[in-house]
Amino acid sequence: LTLGALGNLGPAGEATLVLVGSGLLVAFVALETRVPHPMFRLALFRNRAFAAGNLAILLNALARGAFTFVMVFYLQGPPLFLSPITAGLFLIPVSISLASVGPVSGFLSDRYGARLFATTGLLVSAVGFLWLTTIGPGVPFVELLGPFVLVGVGMGLFASPNRASIMNAVPPESRGVASGISTTLVNASTTFSLALAILVISSVMGRPQVEAIFLGTGVHGQYPPALIASFVDSIHRVFFVSTGLLLLALLPSALRGPIGPGGGGRPAGD
Repeated sequence: LTLGALGNLGPAGEATLVLVGSGLLVAFVALETRVPHPMFRLALFRNRAFAAGNLAILLNALARGAFTFVMVFYLQGPPLFLSPITAGLFLIPVSISLASVGPVSGFLSDRYGARLFATTGLLVSAVGFLWLTTIGPGVPFVELLGPFVLVGVGMGLFASPNRASIMNAVPPESRGVASGISTTLVNASTTFSLALAILVISSVMGRPQVEAIFLGTGVHGQYPPALIASFVDSIHRVFFVSTGLLLLALLPSALRGPIGPGGGGRPAGD
């Protein structure tokens, strides 16, 4: 996606990589069903709570993976041109909100089940990302505080209950494999999210403009207003995609199974 978005591959190259990647994925699935001790125990996905939790975490990571990447270039590049330290300070509300809400949601989900908290977290995050689609070319910290807090609160509400739901859906001897599957999906989706963001941004801007922003080759006066407007518009589109993915994640999260302590259904294999 990244190479194609930046024009480094022709149609033939793009098609080749897609076919090779798809073929390797099919081969991986086929191999995992035949080995005695697979890294991905696909039978675990027969459990609704496990499958739904992992699908929700995959979509959540796909929606959120490029958040910091995009916001750093918005804050340090045109139109704000903040220093790295100042840009980092702007993003602190996200971390504080996540760290404040996460332990509370984890404690409450152990008592009341994961479905309500995880699903509410996805919805709160979606509102935060939708709010970010309204940011302009230059906004003060106060105007970014609201959406940043919602994004952090949403992640805090979602992460711990959803992970607990996944772990409680499998028998104890399978929890190591279950954790590995879940973490792999998060890492893969986060990486894919970065490529997807670049694809969306490059669909609005030309490669020279994208490189000027990502490589920081321009200074304040060398970024024309039209380029800045296009960059902000591309950011809006990235966050519209994120909002859609989070809303899509609501479905598996809400249908993960009966509400109960830990949020899971019966362990796989029962």
